[in-house]
Amino acid sequence: MLLEASASLFKGWTFSIQANDLNERSVEHAKAGIYGDYSTRNLTPIQRQKYFAPVGDKLQVNDSVKSLVTVSRLNLLEDTKMLFMKGMDLIFCANVLIYFDVNSKKRVIQHFFSDLQPNGYLFLGHSESLYGVNDQFKLVHFPSATGYLKSQPEVAER
Repeated sequence: MLLEASASLFKGWTFSIQANDLNERSVEHAKAGIYGDYSTRNLTPIQRQKYFAPVGDKLQVNDSVKSLVTVSRLNLLEDTKMLFMKGMDLIFCANVLIYFDVNSKKRVIQHFFSDLQPNGYLFLGHSESLYGVNDQFKLVHFPSATGYLKSQPEVAER
């Protein structure tokens, strides 16, 4: 979607994607970039042709897409590794926090807050929220999603 929008809406922008998972098998699967019918069911025929190559009865992400994505193993509870995730504009973390206790959620969300640029967004899964976890973000409703905005710090007037 970013590549499609980079020709018009995001013309002149640069971007990269950092994809992380704790599970080594999931990381290797993502690095291979090979997906079956179910995973690619919402692609248009043009997207299939433009961004994928057939590999048997599956599709593999082409090099133009792969070159924009770095896939690595990451434990969100490892403070030292999370300190190096700075400068993000968007963070998508879907269906992960549901496995954490409240204190672990607070730690992870604080890292996300620190890692996001001012005016950056955090998106969680539909069944997740920051209620009782963190009040530094501003809740934002979009047409088909809910996100959390890292607001600019308010400057006191003189």
